[in-house]
Amino acid sequence: MTARGLQVGYRRAILPPIDLEIRRGRMLLVLGRNGSGKTTLMRTLLGLLPPIAGALDWQAGLRRAFVPQSGAIDAGVPVRAGDVASWGRMRGWSFLWPLPRRGDRAATIASLRALEVERLRHQPLRDLSGGQVQRVLFARMLAGDTDVAVLDEPTAAMDGAGERAVYKTLRALARDRGIAVVVVTHAVSAALRTADQVLLLDPDTSAGGGDARDDAAAVAAGHSPGRILLGPPEQVMHDETFRSLFGVTAGFEKLEAADVA
Repeated sequence: MTARGLQVGYRRAILPPIDLEIRRGRMLLVLGRNGSGKTTLMRTLLGLLPPIAGALDWQAGLRRAFVPQSGAIDAGVPVRAGDVASWGRMRGWSFLWPLPRRGDRAATIASLRALEVERLRHQPLRDLSGGQVQRVLFARMLAGDTDVAVLDEPTAAMDGAGERAVYKTLRALARDRGIAVVVVTHAVSAALRTADQVLLLDPDTSAGGGDARDDAAAVAAGHSPGRILLGPPEQVMHDETFRSLFGVTAGFEKLEAADVA
């Protein structure tokens, strides 16, 4: 995927033009405080929201998968965890043959095993914890043989151990399967240690951070979009950045390759 001069928002741009290339085998972390435009950018990349300006080009035939937060799925639906994971294979199903095909079951079980939730495949989704539901959704993405994976807060309901396991799996997914992985997250520590690039969003919040109700007032007042930072984690994430965006001081340490294998 290539973006040139891409601007996102509702009726007005909330970020400056973005030049971005999402490559296969690479992991991009999209980071910013609440209201920074992360979700707006994600919706635009997925084709759910038209860009305000600029060009967004996807390679023809790419299979894209979106993994929402666990809270976006109604856990009360009477369905088993394994069934949810198998939905990642539905691309190959048809109206005339609305059943799993040869190899679908094996791919589904393999994805559940990779997330260490294979033992839960016969459990009703409503009986699982939030973290377990998120892992099942992640397994659904793995099962789909996707080319580009976009994940929204994939570890929001997980403990530290689960968080680290998921990001190591994401790193392996990008490295071993050549998948482009885009992660929108607040899990700064775990994500930064495995990401190849960081896209840091610092929006124009002078008129409500992109709220559509304030668009006309923002334009009339001449407000311009904020700023973005794009680059390797060790270049983008430093004390000044954290103080500016989050009001805290933090350090950064890159994991060795052996730690994410």
